[in-house]
Amino acid sequence: MYKSKLPKLNNCNVGIIGLGYVGLPLALKIANQKQCLVTQKKTNRKVIGYDIDKIRIEELNRGIDKKNIFSKKIINDTKNIIFTHKMHTLMRSEVFIITVPTPINIKNEPDLYFLKEASKIVGECIKGQNYKGRNPIIIYESTVYPGVTEEICVPLIEQISGKKYNCEKYTNSFYLGYSPERINPGDLKKTIDSITKVTSGCNKYIANWIDSFYKSFISAGTFKASNIKVAEAAKIIENTQRDINIALVNELSILFKKLNINTNEVLDAANTKWNFQRYSPGLVGGHCIGVDPYYLTFKAKEIGLNTKLISAGRSINDYMHEYFFEQVLTKLKKREKTLKYEDILLLGLSYKSNCGDIRNSQLISLVKNIQKKKMKITIVDPLVNKKEVFNEIGLESLDIIPKLKKYSVIIFALYHKEFEKLGVRELSKISQKNTIIFDLTNKLSGENVFNL
Repeated sequence: MYKSKLPKLNNCNVGIIGLGYVGLPLALKIANQKQCLVTQKKTNRKVIGYDIDKIRIEELNRGIDKKNIFSKKIINDTKNIIFTHKMHTLMRSEVFIITVPTPINIKNEPDLYFLKEASKIVGECIKGQNYKGRNPIIIYESTVYPGVTEEICVPLIEQISGKKYNCEKYTNSFYLGYSPERINPGDLKKTIDSITKVTSGCNKYIANWIDSFYKSFISAGTFKASNIKVAEAAKIIENTQRDINIALVNELSILFKKLNINTNEVLDAANTKWNFQRYSPGLVGGHCIGVDPYYLTFKAKEIGLNTKLISAGRSINDYMHEYFFEQVLTKLKKREKTLKYEDILLLGLSYKSNCGDIRNSQLISLVKNIQKKKMKITIVDPLVNKKEVFNEIGLESLDIIPKLKKYSVIIFALYHKEFEKLGVRELSKISQKNTIIFDLTNKLSGENVFNL
């Protein structure tokens, strides 16, 4: 019954809501896929890319991606796609995929504002539409805690659209699925189609449709979860596991520092065992690892469970930027020659290498601590949005290191590809006599080089 009333798998209008690091790659991939990878049948899907950011839409319509993921040529050469900030254009969609941010608030609690607004938009879009007798399918990719999709999003869509969720009698109904994003910003090898896609649906027919939909353009294949909550939970623990592992090595690095033991040498030695999983100490930020565990702990508290390990891991990783700054101050106090003022060079400001996203970057927090100490700082990061940086910290971010200037402190924070040629020799040319280099990338070595 469901099967005959669903959108045509290879020939449907797909609306992507949210055109950031997740939505834009997905939109372009679907629009550019001309043949189903499984059946080899021709695909002719029309994609409507929607975002509330008018400037973003104007830029994309000119082929400009300020997030530096896609070139102008790739965007302009993509057919079967339109970019819009107008909701009435989105109403042409039969399949909606929601890829909006799900951040946390100042209390480290889930902020579902964008998710709820996107759900309301979908509700408005499907209100009164009969799609030639076919029923719309809505797929959420945004990271959530288990239960959000059906317990929070569905009621909003039902209320606004007047349609019923997951009715066996297809008349005046809509269907739902959850397929968590696995985008790795800045990674040119792990592209959207090379990562296995977890899929799910509100019933077996919808689950099969959604699974077939993603299989048609995801070369790595799919994994069909038994239900939506399983898929939601799988996403949330992927980054929570990584967060805890990094927290462990961060705490170990603090311990080893006090014991005067080199953490990297310890990890090298331990890594010779076949089942040792190596993680490196560092500053954890961004919109995934630094956020997802809070979604899980929030849901746990809601049902009366205190997640001790997950919370401890978050506490350790949130503290690391403060710990690192304490290490910087300690080294400066021990330096032989005391300078009248410190002139600091920070290489990298985003939350990870080869990515321009500054959301939840602990380097932003580090800069704010440096500013409190009235130290002079020069920031070099060619990937970040200059306006966003200035709005956040009131400082300009440069694309290249200023010439003819020498620094008393160099913090090599991120290993952007633009910094790959920078070594101790190159950094010595912009160093003063007693310059200290703090290397968070673990790529440098030398007497004046210090790691976490």
